[in-house]
Amino acid sequence: MTPNDPRPHVAERIDTARLSLRAPCAENGPALHAAVHASLPELRAWMIWAASPLDELGYIDHLRDAAERFQARTELRYLIFDRTTETLVGSTGIHNLNWRVPKGEIGYWVDTRFAGRGLVTEAVIALTEYAQKDLRFRRVEIRCDAQNVRSRAVAQRAGYTLDATLINDDVAAHDSSQLRDTLIFSRVQ
Repeated sequence: MTPNDPRPHVAERIDTARLSLRAPCAENGPALHAAVHASLPELRAWMIWAASPLDELGYIDHLRDAAERFQARTELRYLIFDRTTETLVGSTGIHNLNWRVPKGEIGYWVDTRFAGRGLVTEAVIALTEYAQKDLRFRRVEIRCDAQNVRSRAVAQRAGYTLDATLINDDVAAHDSSQLRDTLIFSRVQ
């Protein structure tokens, strides 16, 4: 951190008991492609980007771009790997960064084949603790569709507090004719 650049060094790897959160790299494109495509029915309900999934080469390029944003510290995307099997099981990260506060918003998704095991909660807790302790974030947010029960549960299990419900704030990811409410959770210090 310098007076002209408030952004600190950012870890490229964060380990938990079961997981390894790793900065994006293009070589993980095929694994990301497989995880996304295995999870499309579930992802399409909540993620706008899932309506137009990429092919394998597209995910290689996508991760190359994500790695550049990570190095520039404009977005801190991490791929989630099982530490025992080295299998890519999902993705998380901090976006909407404001290094002057500092604060950011955590997003996440899990490969459907690994859902229901608490992996996302474990990753979100680790990323939140890293953001608050090491990056000295004053505020970390999670935003989700009010109808996304699983995402809401992750925020609550990770110790986030519901700050607000934004009524008719967005449209459904799978149907732009349906208005949706957005929940804003936070952990502050």
